[in-house]
Amino acid sequence: MVFKINAFNQVFHLNVVPDSSFLAPDGAYEKHTAKVSSLRSCFYSGDVNSDPSSSAALSVCGGVRGAFFYNGMEYDFQVRGNDTDDGFPSSTGKTHIVRRRTHRNVTSRCGVTSGMNRGTAESLQMGERMKAHAEIHTETGVKGTNRAKRFVSLPRYVEVLIVADESMAKFHGDDLKHYLLTLMAVAAKLYRHPSIMNLINIVVVDMMVIYEDEDEDGPKISSNAALTLRNFCTWQRRLNKANDKHPEYWDTAVLFTKQDLCGATTCDTLGMADVGTMCDPKRSCSVIEDDGLPSAFTTAHELGHVLNMPHDNVKACEIFGKIKDNHMMSPTLIQIDHNSPWSSCSASIVTSFLDAGYGDCLLDKPQKLLALPDDPPGTAYSLIRQCELAFGSGSRPCPYMQPCSKLWCTGKTRGQLVCQTRHFPWADGTSCGNNKICYRGACTNRSTTMKPTVDGQWAKWGVYGSCSRTCGGGVQLAKRECSSPVPENGGKYCQGLRVKYRSCNLEPCKYSGKSFREEQCESFNNFSLNTSRLGPSVMWVPKYSGISPKDRCKLICRASGTGYFYVLAPKVVDGTLCSPDTSAVCVQGKCIKAGCDGKLSSNLKYDKCGVCGGNNQNCQKFSGVFTKPVNGYNFVITLPTGASNIDIRQRGYRGMVNDDNYLAVKNIHGQYLLNGNYVVSTVGRHIIVNGTTLRYSGTSTAVEKLQAMRPLPEPLTIEVLSVGKMTPPRVRYSYYMTKVKEGKILKKDDMKHVQNSILVDTN
Repeated sequence: MVFKINAFNQVFHLNVVPDSSFLAPDGAYEKHTAKVSSLRSCFYSGDVNSDPSSSAALSVCGGVRGAFFYNGMEYDFQVRGNDTDDGFPSSTGKTHIVRRRTHRNVTSRCGVTSGMNRGTAESLQMGERMKAHAEIHTETGVKGTNRAKRFVSLPRYVEVLIVADESMAKFHGDDLKHYLLTLMAVAAKLYRHPSIMNLINIVVVDMMVIYEDEDEDGPKISSNAALTLRNFCTWQRRLNKANDKHPEYWDTAVLFTKQDLCGATTCDTLGMADVGTMCDPKRSCSVIEDDGLPSAFTTAHELGHVLNMPHDNVKACEIFGKIKDNHMMSPTLIQIDHNSPWSSCSASIVTSFLDAGYGDCLLDKPQKLLALPDDPPGTAYSLIRQCELAFGSGSRPCPYMQPCSKLWCTGKTRGQLVCQTRHFPWADGTSCGNNKICYRGACTNRSTTMKPTVDGQWAKWGVYGSCSRTCGGGVQLAKRECSSPVPENGGKYCQGLRVKYRSCNLEPCKYSGKSFREEQCESFNNFSLNTSRLGPSVMWVPKYSGISPKDRCKLICRASGTGYFYVLAPKVVDGTLCSPDTSAVCVQGKCIKAGCDGKLSSNLKYDKCGVCGGNNQNCQKFSGVFTKPVNGYNFVITLPTGASNIDIRQRGYRGMVNDDNYLAVKNIHGQYLLNGNYVVSTVGRHIIVNGTTLRYSGTSTAVEKLQAMRPLPEPLTIEVLSVGKMTPPRVRYSYYMTKVKEGKILKKDDMKHVQNSILVDTN
């Protein structure tokens, strides 16, 4: 029979023949109105426009309806009107309703949105969306990582806890463990593909099944995917060991459930995880809605999020050009490109994430693990079972399917028996003919799939690229690829250094009174990020205080005059100082050792009086104490131009945090830079004076500190504000100056002072 449909400016000829081979012989659908015997004459299958790569299936009972796949698009249709006595539609007076299903209509979705990255600067490290943060009060204090790991490909082991809920146990029965390990085996194989450009091993270290009746302390699992994720994360954290070196410790936990998970607007969510949470014991977890063997791809996708990979359609991925939607981190899983399952964006972002030290918990090799199946999943799960796993008991393969390309199975929609697909191929290893099996979506001779494992080897180094700066110390990079040969058939990715770098254009820039980081922040001036918090004339300054050491090479800027700060770029320009009080510079988002001459790997350091490579021979230390205040602002010392290694401390009376004495700073124009006009800062902050930065501790500490390493470009006046009960302050200060002439010592009479100042000069 030929069924003609006109839609979307095309003509579709459905060439179909009767087909009832997919109906269960045991009459699985007898509970409905039609008996199986009468259903067998209802179904037809075939192709579209004689295209062998197309497929069509329809039912003529209870109205004509069906679906077909043609030229990469899926269509479903029904005919509105009465049927003729033989069940077929009459040729006139009928309306065809045809829907073309785009990727937005399919069900394989991820519940992760662009706003789910974790806190402070990390939430924006991919530049995905600008999110405001209030000023934080304390240093995060995350340890820096070993410099030897920078730009080095190392073996990583993602130790996974697998958890199944009661719905999974009921559905899978005794096969549950094998089924879950099969899913993890497929996911592990995806992570061994060279397109991810890293050596990442997925290993299962433990497996649990939780029952609601038996485990009252178990996580509350509901259709609310976000709430279920939160509950599961909290629960698994309580069970995990405290030490990453413990043999039963896991790096991340995955919950599998048959519960229909719902996102914020729809219930087509198949998985959810927080982005960039690997090695965070509280949040390194994900939830997966089991929908059959394709859940392995969902698992790999959500683990990708935990490893900081965003969806391929976010703004951060635009620099890689147009990315097709057939990679693992597509927001909607359709069909994976088996030759390159990971996009260039995913590979780059996970590499940066690991190089930055966020994946250091993955460096330890597991002491015990559960063995994953070696055989492909299709050898253990027949085509019929694959349909049942995906669409429920009684589902069968639809007729007239092109072998291996897409799994079409029977199911019910509005009480009608229809064919449906998750857009994934038959499982690898599924029999598709005499001595043939499915492999990467194609029916292949079994012998051709048995290929030897090939480990990757590095190719030669490429040439150095252009310098990142025209002056002031830039960086040039050279890279090498794991392509001689490329790893194949599960072979190992290359290990060792992947990027090398060198300094360039070391001559100083013309003095502008601003640091290079200041200039980068200022390039965003008048850019208000479309937020009501900021005006159109916003001015940006660098933010240093309260930033984790791992985030020092992100361009984190504060809106001047406010407490809001933003990540304006995921990386500063190569050659930017990591912080004001270090010579280390940023290279590709990582903090790399450098000398005070700006040269990478140089051992030159500033001496105490701020001379690069100096030996302290011409340095003179000045120090003093101030202890006798009057009410209000009291002069302590004027720091001269060139003063370096400044250390000023005000110790609270008898260790008090708030003793009503506060340090203050004025510039040469008499303007207060710190704690002026009787308004004090309780939080730490950095004060920038023509490119030199002073670090201030804030008043909420027993020892109030003001420090600077580099020489001052202009004089600054230090005062102490004394109010309230007038408890006596104890201000100690010290700084270094270069001797003008041999033997000349700066005297007290040379300094501006008042009655209560005491200056002690030492050699």
